Amino acid sequence: MTEISIRPKIRHEVAQDPDSVRKMLIAHEQFHESELLFSKKHNHCTIEIHPTQQHYWSPYATFNLEKTESGTIVRGIVGPRPNLLASFMVLYVFSLASFTICAVIGTGMLSLNKSGLLLYISPVFLLLFIATYLAAQFGKNKATHQTKQIKEFIAGALLSNDLSPK
Repeated sequence: MTEISIRPKIRHEVAQDPDSVRKMLIAHEQFHESELLFSKKHNHCTIEIHPTQQHYWSPYATFNLEKTESGTIVRGIVGPRPNLLASFMVLYVFSLASFTICAVIGTGMLSLNKSGLLLYISPVFLLLFIATYLAAQFGKNKATHQTKQIKEFIAGALLSNDLSPK
């Protein structure tokens, strides 16, 4: 399996001001039009995989251009689409909360000499949690290539000092 990080971070320091960095990203975009969709609004940028190459697990990057005294810091995250991330978070919370509730109520019922059926149902929710985790790891592994592609796009754009389109 890969290292444990939910959403890898992007952080680059560049000597140019945010406007120059935005121009560098726009100039570099033309070489990846068939692979990536790049959108920018002021100092906030997003990158997604082109719809022709997208799959359910395709990553999504969002980052900001922050002006500093010495230039610009490009800071953001690469990860699953927000709706996919929210779905997994809901599944995690639901499975853990259900496991805990069933275990507590089941234990209480057993201590009162009543049927502790909920105590025996609680492992099902633990299995749901484990299945959700494994599905997330599968998706993360499937999106690894595209995540690297996005990170290389950003690094390549920031390393190129050529602002003129070729």
